[in-house]
Amino acid sequence: MKQGTLVRTLNVIAADKHIEYLLNRPKMEMVGLGLLYGKPGLGKTTYASRMAFSKGYVYLRLEATTTPKSFATDLLTALYKRFGMGEYIPYGTANNLYKHCIVAIEANPGTIIIIDEIDYAFRHPQLLGSIRDIVDQTTAVVILVGMQNAKDRLNQINEYYFDRCNMFYEFQSLAKQDIAQLCKEILEVPFSPEVIDYIHFHSCGNLRKAMKLIYSVEEMGFQKQLSQVNQTDLPR
Repeated sequence: MKQGTLVRTLNVIAADKHIEYLLNRPKMEMVGLGLLYGKPGLGKTTYASRMAFSKGYVYLRLEATTTPKSFATDLLTALYKRFGMGEYIPYGTANNLYKHCIVAIEANPGTIIIIDEIDYAFRHPQLLGSIRDIVDQTTAVVILVGMQNAKDRLNQINEYYFDRCNMFYEFQSLAKQDIAQLCKEILEVPFSPEVIDYIHFHSCGNLRKAMKLIYSVEEMGFQKQLSQVNQTDLPR
């Protein structure tokens, strides 16, 4: 199975268009803040991390233990690494670290930052406020990535903050054509069209489940040395 490929599913195509919208916005009139969200297993993190790697974006993933200061440290470290600003990372209070982040972003116009698992920030108003300050004070684009209720929670926590988001996209369940595209691009054994139907039905539109099924199909094809995997070869 080919690994590391960002297959252009309907979600990927739509998310790309929404990010492009932010990139082409009137920068003096609109801040570059957006939110990608959706149910677990639909490929949000896969999309965010692989897009960041391929495009040279700054990618950060929040954790349950993330604090405003640890986030500021991680962001500054990522910015220094991304822009080759040296190995010595400034230290100090959370406020001072954020100021260094602003300086680094202003020195590198066109900075795009993806912050995954933004739901963990909802318990820290200071952290959310600092992210808002980044888009308020610079022309950077910041893409937040969260769970299916992230949009509603953000609106409940801070309506003003919510209004500053100029892009929302909710990841959808995979369509049959998405499964066909995945199989075509990453499966390394021949397969019949019925295999696509099988994976689509059993994955229930979930990318994570679909990938497991695709791997199982490939393993079966290799182990049994099949010239083509058919639906009759698959478990019921």
